[in-house]
Amino acid sequence: MIKTILSGAIVLFSLSSSVFADDHVMMVEWDGTPGYLESTIMADTTATGEQAHDVYMLEANKVYLQLSELNLSSSCAIVGADYADGEHPATIQPITGAEGTSQFTGWPNANIKTYGAHQTYHFENLLFNGVFADESGAMFGVLCTYGESNTIIVNKVTSVHNSVITYFNFGLAERWHLTNNTAVQYTSYPGGMYFGGFFWGGGAWGGTLKELLIQNNTIEGAHGEGMVLWDNTILNGYNDARIDHNTFVNIINWPKFYRGGNNSHWTNNLMVNMVAGPQTHNSHGQGPSLNHPGGHGYMGTLSQSECTDSLLLALGRCWDNNNREIHYNNNVWHVTPEMHDLQNNFEPWCWDVTDTNDVVTTFCDTMIGGIGSTFDYEQARWMDDSTAAQEVNGVTEENNVEAPNLGFNLDAVYTTTQIARTIDWLDNKVHDTHTANVGWNHQADGNNIVVEWPLPLDFSYSTSSVAYTHAENGMPAGDLNHFPDKLAEWELLSTDNNDSQVSANTFSLNQNYPNPFNPTTEISFTLDNASNVNLTVFNMLGQVVKVLENASLNAGIHSYNWDGSDQLGQSVSTGVYLYTLTDGARSITKKMALMK
Repeated sequence: MIKTILSGAIVLFSLSSSVFADDHVMMVEWDGTPGYLESTIMADTTATGEQAHDVYMLEANKVYLQLSELNLSSSCAIVGADYADGEHPATIQPITGAEGTSQFTGWPNANIKTYGAHQTYHFENLLFNGVFADESGAMFGVLCTYGESNTIIVNKVTSVHNSVITYFNFGLAERWHLTNNTAVQYTSYPGGMYFGGFFWGGGAWGGTLKELLIQNNTIEGAHGEGMVLWDNTILNGYNDARIDHNTFVNIINWPKFYRGGNNSHWTNNLMVNMVAGPQTHNSHGQGPSLNHPGGHGYMGTLSQSECTDSLLLALGRCWDNNNREIHYNNNVWHVTPEMHDLQNNFEPWCWDVTDTNDVVTTFCDTMIGGIGSTFDYEQARWMDDSTAAQEVNGVTEENNVEAPNLGFNLDAVYTTTQIARTIDWLDNKVHDTHTANVGWNHQADGNNIVVEWPLPLDFSYSTSSVAYTHAENGMPAGDLNHFPDKLAEWELLSTDNNDSQVSANTFSLNQNYPNPFNPTTEISFTLDNASNVNLTVFNMLGQVVKVLENASLNAGIHSYNWDGSDQLGQSVSTGVYLYTLTDGARSITKKMALMK
């Protein structure tokens, strides 16, 4: 059952109708009735309120019209059936009610919202069209998570025409695995909102994370950042976030929010037309270009003051400005000729900023230099941040290059359309030309209600480009799904993409979370190879309190919950306890506190 298979491990595999026994799979047959999808799944529950089936299978080549959000509180998978050539994946699309108003509630609206604690949610082989079927608007995003210590796996999911943010984490201590997905053609708010992206989360008001894997995804046409990872991103004691082999195209601001992203590795990514604002020389942080002083480049990150908020400190959600642990390696960036033409020929503009004393200051914007210029190169990387300045704060970069001749296959219409919508917004932060709710999307056939499938977007590039061999192991940079032969080769090399648990290169024991705790806490560890392991809780006298595991386990990440009880099931008293992980040859011990 999926509740057992996926718990506590990074698992990257494709689900199909043949994986599970029939009694665990429910076929949600399409009947064309709006609301049938969510009502059927939400009604399929046990007497205790859990989902009665592990997997809900949707028919291929059908459009499921959704009237209201799908709220899930226990582990399950929603999977589209395999589709043939000439067919499209199982599609989910919003529609207004009979009275013509949306029944999606709350902010932000999303197709799916997940809740609960220690649950696993899996979504695969689906197509989400964010445009309402009556073209009255567009969904904010696909998925929002709430609750605590849940695992969310999204694989081979395509989303088109969402207005702002595809995946939004509000949950606490969540695990996210986003692999092999495509998110394109964001609408943004036509009135002038200037943020959005593929994934938001990791601290501040966006929830917390204890694991984040974003790998082999393509993100195009976002009116904001590719991703927003706040403050610490990953809670202390867990492995760094991995943003690996993704393709970012036509992103207005940056691949990542300019100040966040602590405890993250950015590797083997392709960045095309980032900072399409357009990018500027100034660093004063004023004006319609949304410039920020420092950290405005493709890989830049703004160093900032220490967090002193007592509440955030208590929650472990403050950043460590002296040890940010943000690393960039083997990434490639490229600016298309269309974007360079804009930035080289655009007349600098000036604007006035009035301070609190009614003093007016005029700021003027200037554009970047030509292709291959030193200034262009350095600015594209860091803007005002230099490698030397950032290394002392735990920000490093290695082996990142510009690809002057990418041979990008994406139709130029998508670049020029993105430029047009950007310029329309820049002077006054309002779309004066693109004023319809959704009618300004750049879909090739002009029909936003029906998604063209396959997508009329080609994100591959020339095999003669430096980008083709610049990733680790001589692989192409960016989403390897655009190079199927290389994807297959990479899968043989990669330890992150197996049909089993991840083989890690360390034997490690994480700090329990939460700590202090009451009534339960999670203890996780990583094995570098299959081992006979023992995980035991001791009191401060060295006496055994409870054996949590004593078995042979595969390599990878494992997690267990301790409810503060001893071997007899009796609750133990408030105090400090030790927990030890050993494989017979190695042993690690850490402390934790139970507070009642």
